[in-house]
Amino acid sequence: MLTFKPAGVDEAEALSDLAITSKGYWGYPEDLLELWGKDLRIRKEFIQENVVRTINLKSELIGFFGLRISRECELEHMWLLPAYIGKGYGKAAFEEVQNEFRRLGITKFFIVSDPNAEKFYISQGARRVGEVESKPQNRFLPKLRFDLS
Repeated sequence: MLTFKPAGVDEAEALSDLAITSKGYWGYPEDLLELWGKDLRIRKEFIQENVVRTINLKSELIGFFGLRISRECELEHMWLLPAYIGKGYGKAAFEEVQNEFRRLGITKFFIVSDPNAEKFYISQGARRVGEVESKPQNRFLPKLRFDLS
């Protein structure tokens, strides 16, 4: 059974490691994972100031998501361990993301997606609205918008 629980600040390091492991699923070389590692680190302050939920299968942590609530709300993190990708858990987690935004009265949010994950978000109803420059220089990430209706 899949459950979603508020993340605790004591989980920041485990969530950081999970994000880097998940990013590695796409076959990126180690030098790029190291380059992106700082940006993938989940800080205690991020957990305190935003909506962060762990994704658990039975009692096992298999992923997490983080929502930044601001003028332009964003799904900032959504990661699953590689063994759980492609098995429907991402879809269930994304439905929970939508539920969280709805509970907060938010009608739209943005996603700056890994290029490999863009197709998933589009299949869930997001649409591409632009690009955001990323590391290394001249690399661009899709920016998506999801409208809750």
